Amino acid sequence: MGPAPRPPSLPLPGQYADVKPNRRCFEPQTQSKGDIFQAAKFGLLEECKRIVSAEGPGLLDRYDDWGHSPAHYACLAGSVEVISFFLEAGAPVDLPSKAELSQRPIHWAAANGHEAVVHLLLEAGVAPNVEDQRGCTPLILAAQNGHTPLCCYLIVSGAQPSLCDVEGDNALHWAAFQGHRELVQLLLYSGLDPRQPDDFGQTPLHLAVLSGDMKTVKLLCEQEGVSLEVEDGNGSTPLQLSRGREHRDISTYLEGALLQASRRFPCFDWSTFVFGPPGKSKGPVLFLYACLLLWGYPTYFFKIASVSYNKLWEFHVIFLLANILMWFLFLKASLMDPGFLPRNSEEYGKVIRQAVLSQDWQRDRNLLLRLCHSCHLVRPLRTKHCRVTNRCVEHFDHYCPYVYNTVGRRNRAYFFGFLSAMSVNCFLGLYLCVDWFYTMGRNLFIGIGFIFMAVIGVISGIMAGICLSMAVQNTTTNERLNHQRYSYLREEDGRIFTPFDRGPLLNLLEFFHLVPPLGEDELLGMDRLMVI
Repeated sequence: MGPAPRPPSLPLPGQYADVKPNRRCFEPQTQSKGDIFQAAKFGLLEECKRIVSAEGPGLLDRYDDWGHSPAHYACLAGSVEVISFFLEAGAPVDLPSKAELSQRPIHWAAANGHEAVVHLLLEAGVAPNVEDQRGCTPLILAAQNGHTPLCCYLIVSGAQPSLCDVEGDNALHWAAFQGHRELVQLLLYSGLDPRQPDDFGQTPLHLAVLSGDMKTVKLLCEQEGVSLEVEDGNGSTPLQLSRGREHRDISTYLEGALLQASRRFPCFDWSTFVFGPPGKSKGPVLFLYACLLLWGYPTYFFKIASVSYNKLWEFHVIFLLANILMWFLFLKASLMDPGFLPRNSEEYGKVIRQAVLSQDWQRDRNLLLRLCHSCHLVRPLRTKHCRVTNRCVEHFDHYCPYVYNTVGRRNRAYFFGFLSAMSVNCFLGLYLCVDWFYTMGRNLFIGIGFIFMAVIGVISGIMAGICLSMAVQNTTTNERLNHQRYSYLREEDGRIFTPFDRGPLLNLLEFFHLVPPLGEDELLGMDRLMVI
């Protein structure tokens, strides 16, 4: 095994007295002088002004009993207003702490992901590459905690991604160790070497294996020049580390990758072809195929049709046509592009380069939050990166394993049609089973089929109804389940709101591609239309 896992973030020494569940970091316990530390800790701007007015701006140069300045606590709280006031008062905002790590306020802001505060500090002249006693820069601290937008901002503001801490770990090592795949993608895009070992001899791949995140491991394995057999300082390879941690899925993946790499000629992977790659199993869709092709249709043609075709031939014709329609809709939903957006857009690099000058940034409307660092594009509204297909999908709804595809803008109407056709076919099949029972008597084999079709018919009918209801409201499954993540789906009083609702008729016409969706410039309340 490699060295014991390091803590996920460097502690702010001497401070953790109480924990707030809604905060990223713990709250330092303070023994205030004139309560300025307590006021800064909780972002109380008016209280800070009152104290400074009463005792003078020299108070802001002091340290509390833990060795931290008021600017440290304002940065920990992420209070833009308090930091702005301190800057206007001429207070130092770059004093090192007198505690063990000698961290500066920008380190505390970076560790907690406060982009706007970091922006103010950099504008005030704080160096983006300043190190604490362990060699951690703001970028490394942000990477430790998975703050991808802040890392992106720091890089375009002059932070050097290649800088390492005292153990030889740079931002890429820490992002891999924490399993932050999207951040790893960004840092690789920024030019960091995925083969670089730290002082323990561990590469980012070793650390990603320790994290147990399969997607991060796969991403690093796919990088050019990355060796799967490199040993760390203890002589452990990534495969040995995964076995020691009992990450079975990662071990299986690495074993297959090593076997593939050891062959002189490429070998076709039949297991992946038949059952799907790790994380994208074909099991559900194979179950659907087996139920219909190996059981459902043989039962229909060899048992049911022979009994009732002559007296119910019109019904059988309708049943067969409905099945043909169902398969057509299924194949369209399964095989067509659901709305994948092109990768590597020019706008992606442009937004990164201009982030500092953006008016939206100044108003805390961070355009960087709309970047996808896996696909290298700026996500339009209602777009989400699908973790299963690893692509950004327009009007993302959800990933359905039974059609083995993402449901998005282009195939959602076919998906709704497939669900409706399946429900209709199941109820038609139930009628044929009832007729068979009436004619031939009881039969366990047909009885099991009757129960199975009844369950599937009800479930698919309910799902089709939900799908139609969302189409009428012009919303998606993703938006309904994750509305708290999108500011444009909330009113100021917290109620759910959708700016895309055009009325039931137009919503349905848009769903079935009879009218185009509204563009961002046509939507109401564009000042709120940002992804959180």
